[in-house]
Amino acid sequence: MNVIMSDDRLVLKTSIDESVKHSCIEYCVEKREKFSKTECFIIVVSLLMAIYTHAINTAFECLKTGIVAVFLFLMILRFIYKVHSESLVIIAPIGLQLTTTYINGRQKVFSLPWQSITDILIVDVIHTQKVLYYLAIKTTQNGLVTLFQKSAPRLNFLEIIYRDIFKLMEIHR
Repeated sequence: MNVIMSDDRLVLKTSIDESVKHSCIEYCVEKREKFSKTECFIIVVSLLMAIYTHAINTAFECLKTGIVAVFLFLMILRFIYKVHSESLVIIAPIGLQLTTTYINGRQKVFSLPWQSITDILIVDVIHTQKVLYYLAIKTTQNGLVTLFQKSAPRLNFLEIIYRDIFKLMEIHR
């Protein structure tokens, strides 16, 4: 895959072959860091606290161990559902497929047939004093289907993807 654009947290890649560019496009939005430094620090400190409290082993310290164990369990659950990359494959007469890959290697695949796609939109949402942009597909069956929802790429990434998908839709309508 070729890198089109990157910033401090995301990389936009594509594997468009010039011979099939008019019917097939693939994009991948990949996160640069799998774990942030803060998350790694929290895990290391929690593990050290758990080992220390287990070594002391008093009644009050056992309560601390339980709290630390619950905290570690919640952090592990957070990592299980943390997204590493999202890729979109569009094959014009067939449909599109969005694949979400998590850090642990698990993948979630969503497919949509070409006949149900009516339009493509860039939607802006205001959330906690920030404007977030999402790429959405308008369908006859499901209403709006949001693409790249977990990775939330910035507007300049979405504009590149939007232009190519829109051209593809214009050719095959």
